[in-house]
Amino acid sequence: MRTWLLRITGSLLGLTFLFWCAAHLWLPGAIKSAVETYGNKIGYQITYKDLSISPLRLRIEIDGLRLVNKYQGQLLDLKKSVVVLKWSRLIIGELGFDEILLDGPSIKLEKTASKGATGQWNWQELISAITRNLPPVDSAAPKKNIKISVDQFQLVNGSFEVLDQNKNLHEQFKSLSIELLDIANYDKQGVVSGVRGQYGFNLGALNFTLPGLNKKIAFKHLAIKGSLDNPALDTLGAQIDFEVDEGRISSHWDFKADKSIAAKVQIDNISITPFVTLLPANKEILTQGGVIQSVIDVSLKDDALSISGDLHLLGLDLLEQGQKQSVVKWNSGDVSRFVYQSSKNSGASLSIDELSVSQPALQFEIDEKGFSNFRRLFSKSDSDLKIDPSVVESKEKQSFTLDIKALRLRDGEVQFSDLAMKPNFKVNLRKFNARFTNVNNLPGHSSSMVLDGMLAESGSLRGKGQMAFDDPRRNNDVTLNFKNVPLNAFNPAVMTFAGYQIASGRINLNLHYSAKDGDLKGSNQIIIKKIELGEEVADFQGKKLPLGLAIALLEDSDDTIDVMINIAGNVDSPEFSASGLVWQAISNVLTNVATAPFRALGALLGMGANEGVNAILGEAVYLPPDQDRLEKFGDFLVKKPHATLELVGTYDPTEDKPALARAIADLAILKLAGINISPNDPIPTPDFSDPKVQSGLKSAYAQYVGRIKLGQRLITLPDGAGRNDQLHAELITSIPVTEEDMKVLAKNRAKQAQSLMVKSNPELNDRISLGEVKTVSAGREGVPLEVEVRIK
Repeated sequence: MRTWLLRITGSLLGLTFLFWCAAHLWLPGAIKSAVETYGNKIGYQITYKDLSISPLRLRIEIDGLRLVNKYQGQLLDLKKSVVVLKWSRLIIGELGFDEILLDGPSIKLEKTASKGATGQWNWQELISAITRNLPPVDSAAPKKNIKISVDQFQLVNGSFEVLDQNKNLHEQFKSLSIELLDIANYDKQGVVSGVRGQYGFNLGALNFTLPGLNKKIAFKHLAIKGSLDNPALDTLGAQIDFEVDEGRISSHWDFKADKSIAAKVQIDNISITPFVTLLPANKEILTQGGVIQSVIDVSLKDDALSISGDLHLLGLDLLEQGQKQSVVKWNSGDVSRFVYQSSKNSGASLSIDELSVSQPALQFEIDEKGFSNFRRLFSKSDSDLKIDPSVVESKEKQSFTLDIKALRLRDGEVQFSDLAMKPNFKVNLRKFNARFTNVNNLPGHSSSMVLDGMLAESGSLRGKGQMAFDDPRRNNDVTLNFKNVPLNAFNPAVMTFAGYQIASGRINLNLHYSAKDGDLKGSNQIIIKKIELGEEVADFQGKKLPLGLAIALLEDSDDTIDVMINIAGNVDSPEFSASGLVWQAISNVLTNVATAPFRALGALLGMGANEGVNAILGEAVYLPPDQDRLEKFGDFLVKKPHATLELVGTYDPTEDKPALARAIADLAILKLAGINISPNDPIPTPDFSDPKVQSGLKSAYAQYVGRIKLGQRLITLPDGAGRNDQLHAELITSIPVTEEDMKVLAKNRAKQAQSLMVKSNPELNDRISLGEVKTVSAGREGVPLEVEVRIK
């Protein structure tokens, strides 16, 4: 028995020695030769520095593994790798790993192709080479489900490089680590149905450029952790958690056999700093604050996607590089109960119960060149604005519905500054609140709006109305009221455009604008109280407006100016500007106050008279509407005790000469016919069908042309309308009109205007004088009366 025991022991020791020798002396060389042979077969060079095998521990260690393609392009360089199998798993027929360690792997993902060609990534080429050399699969052979498990998988000190020369893409990721725990392809009941286990990816500090956008994104710390499980036979569950700098994203995803997906995502304290670089800005935007909090439910079945939840962006603070003040910031931005849905059949929709922003602050600045800070930041060149027609067509086929039940801005502030004005113009809108209800992009739908705020320290703003969300400029009906706004707050604008400073005063504005399909009508009531002008601007280069004269004319006994400016235009016109139209109207009125007060005051006080006050050609007579305006202007002048008026009679040498001859002729005909004409009435055209008028024509002809000539015409011309017209024309031609006659006509026009103005106010006689007559060009309304207003 002892002999047999010694023999058995010796045999076992011998076998062990032979096994050890094979594992340490023969097997490494055989493996190395097989690896090199397989590498040559697929067209790659696979090498390593050292291979260590511990057969009893089922441990394999490889040092210095390298994978190189036929162009000597490196795909993988692995400093050290360790694989340890588990006896307990192998015995029961399971491929079980106790540990897999990859230390210092360097992976290179590279696409090489000639310019213009698509090319393949180097790892795609490797997979294709391996696939081509796989043995054929016997489809009739029964499939075996092999259980695989890994207790611990670790990748440490890894690096990853991405290179695509055609797209100028080159990114490197270093200090990568991955940890997987208790990974298996079977569930807890032992059924091979998916993957379960825990995992962790520590990507460290990450800084890379997004392909196609040429935008850099950087994280100080990025890690991915989670676990996989099989809560049901047809479901794969995944817990995916991200650590992004100081924030965290927790999510659980259920992937079902019917390809549907359900997930719940919670976002806590995620900073927006890494993502601000993705904004389409021309200059770098710096982040001084801003974190995201959110709870979201995600559902995807077939092509129907649904995302719902709440979203909060807190402490936003964005700053333009090189500036000291934030361009936009707010305390909190909250999206309450949003639902986004999309599918191929119904398109996409987004509904929000309430979108609110608390304490928003906006810095709107126009620089010395006249460009706003937002234009500097986000405007694009003409080439960038060109749109591919195919893209437009594809977008037109898509449908998107937006529905926001309520949109609120609370306790906001807008700081406006115009550095193009000298001195610089600055005004603040504080405690701004706004509410928009039923905001959606349905055609023909209008959203309601109310707003209020404080302007320029003591002024107030109120507004209400409706506007179409899909195109608010073309369809709206809005009323805005500004109360008790200090005028000197607008000194830079007045100094720039009018050449004066304003010492004191208050202004109220009542604005109403209504647009329908682009056609805009606007009314602007301007009420100015107790305005006092300051000093004139020295060396003013623009067109100085007669503000002092305008104030003296427009102020009532309570030191109040109340005027109305109406505008109209089409917002689709490239040169349209509502503010430009208002300022142009005001500028025109102020310019005309001194030289054309009838036109200016008619526009401001609702008297009409867009063309001023005009006399009839050839006569010292004004039509009834102009007579009424002259009387009203007299009533207006009574209330302005410091204003005096000089009326300048005018005539048009070209148009007035024949018209005066006609007027003399027609007046003579009518008088000789026994028809009396009032001095204030226009001379009517004679009716030659009336026998009395025919008789008056013959008498006037005999008086101005001669009886002998009249007798000849009566004998040679047949009786009728033709003879009357010829006698009338010859009569007009025979009446001489001199330059002095036209000057007298002009003086009479001024006297007639004066008499109408003092008709109800005789005390104005001392304040209305007649100036020297002058020549003008007649317009379509007649000969304009010129007036000069002076202040005592």
